[in-house]
Amino acid sequence: MTTLVVHASKYGSAQRYAEWIGEALGAPVAAVDDVTPQRLAAQGTVVFCASIYGPQLRGIGDLRRAMELETATRWVLVTVGLSDPALSTKRDELVASKLSPELRDRLAVRHVRGALDRDRLSLLERSMMAAIRRSLKAKQERTTEEQAMLDALEPRRVDFCDRSAVDGVVEACLG
Repeated sequence: MTTLVVHASKYGSAQRYAEWIGEALGAPVAAVDDVTPQRLAAQGTVVFCASIYGPQLRGIGDLRRAMELETATRWVLVTVGLSDPALSTKRDELVASKLSPELRDRLAVRHVRGALDRDRLSLLERSMMAAIRRSLKAKQERTTEEQAMLDALEPRRVDFCDRSAVDGVVEACLG
């Protein structure tokens, strides 16, 4: 059976993970814009690396349409965001809000940390980040998760990408 690694990357973190995963699995890598749901559903395994942007999971509609074709494909979703997966359940909540329980039951999900360069963000994205930072700074008491998010949003550039995080994704593909 074939494996395909797909990324829905805007600024490069999801693509970087997709390339690392593709290398580890000996599998081709493609951008989500270059594949159809039918091509995805025809694979033995699809690893789908999706970047998180606020309440959005980039490319999730493409993944949903492919999964709805009801093939025997093994599906692995890799979310790429700033929050530390060890501190937050928000990523699980985001996935749950985007996919039906039936689809989620057929999906292995792994969460990894990405990167942020505020200078590359659009004006709207920078405004959203500034609002989140202000809101977090204004809190008298912050949860560990909130403090971690504030720490990640403070510098102009952060890079939490970790090649060793690919090991958990590879295990999900082979298990």
